[in-house]
Amino acid sequence: MRKQRSRESVQRSNPFTHVPEDEPEDVGDLRDDVLGAETIIKGPPEPLATIPSPAGATPWPRVTLEDHRLITVVGLHGGAGTSTVASMLGERSLDAGTGWPVASGWVRPLPRLGVVVVARTHWVGLKAAEDFTQQWLAGDLHESRLLGLVLVDDGPKLLDQQQRAVKRLLRKVPIGAHLPWVESWRIHPPDFGRPPRRLQKIIRTFHHQAEEDPA
Repeated sequence: MRKQRSRESVQRSNPFTHVPEDEPEDVGDLRDDVLGAETIIKGPPEPLATIPSPAGATPWPRVTLEDHRLITVVGLHGGAGTSTVASMLGERSLDAGTGWPVASGWVRPLPRLGVVVVARTHWVGLKAAEDFTQQWLAGDLHESRLLGLVLVDDGPKLLDQQQRAVKRLLRKVPIGAHLPWVESWRIHPPDFGRPPRRLQKIIRTFHHQAEEDPA
């Protein structure tokens, strides 16, 4: 008994000795202070002929992909949260980094990739989302098919100005979704094997949109 206690004491005091961690907290059905009971916002399914190309805008960078998944996840800036969103959407999605994806390879006909773009809700992310959505609405990003935009919170509570920007931007794309701040994700990886009901609906909606024949 004394030896067992001694070993336990060493484990507690030694930072390099494995000690079982507490279980991650259950996030339950995520509360969204921005959208409230609304989970998905639907906007224009295609670019609008009445929207001109943004004057003086730098064309969005392109990237070619030979890996053609059901959903291609793209960040509108560095650190947007693409790995989290791709993990949430499952194995049929691909984290393609940044750059508007264009299908390449030997397969013919080449598919028109279904793309979910991601941005954070800080000023860099909101500015990038504004620039991107204006180019998409103008028809400048025609090589692939935009499924929608996911905005990921950059902090526990958004300012009023951020909340207004989130609601406006999500209305500019076919499907708009918002990932609220989850405190436990700062120290534990998200468990998308049993996601909250809000995330389940977001996942189902994007998968259904990707599987739907746009023709």
